[in-house]
Amino acid sequence: MLFYKAWLETRWRFVFMLASTVLFLILPYAMNAPLQRAWPGITLGFALINCVTAIYLAGSGINAQTLYSATSGFHGSMIFTLSLPVSRRRLLLTRAGVGALEVVGFVLLAALIQLLLRPATLSASSLARYAGGALVSTLAIYALSTLLACLLDEMWQFSCAMLLLGALWMINLRLPAIIPFNPLHALNVSAYAQPGAMPWASMAVSGVIAALALGASLLLLNRKEC
Repeated sequence: MLFYKAWLETRWRFVFMLASTVLFLILPYAMNAPLQRAWPGITLGFALINCVTAIYLAGSGINAQTLYSATSGFHGSMIFTLSLPVSRRRLLLTRAGVGALEVVGFVLLAALIQLLLRPATLSASSLARYAGGALVSTLAIYALSTLLACLLDEMWQFSCAMLLLGALWMINLRLPAIIPFNPLHALNVSAYAQPGAMPWASMAVSGVIAALALGASLLLLNRKEC
């Protein structure tokens, strides 16, 4: 029941991001841009879409509400959720798990689309490796957004997560020395250009961030139950 409820709460977000991806793919063709010239924009666009999808789907905390709550108090679905005879921890793990599965499906689909669109100069193996790295990086962003969803309601969770994403992007631009450790580095297709290349440092940092964020979310909710 909880898994189905979590799916009902996130399904239109998932569909919206898929529709946004389709529109993004149509744009280069509508502009008649050659693939070789459009490819850097396509890869950057998919990196951003992956990040926004993770943030958008991360309404996994008990505090997450719709914009309705900004003017009308607690949303009815939140009151119903908290009235269920289950712990906040179980609710969090269920909703975060469903959202994570949706993120995995979206990232793999995005990687498959890029594989089909790739220019002749880019190998299929590099994009297959990219799928793995991008997945770890995107799940780290999802976990951080989930932690924010446990602290803030939905309107502020999304805004703060986007600010955090912008800060990571600025670090990438301003501090080249730590780019290999930035979680966003794993979303850069060029990091996989060399045969067998993988951004291991970025992936390791992403894994640590995801584990710490999930642990902090569970501790936070455990305190709320006391």
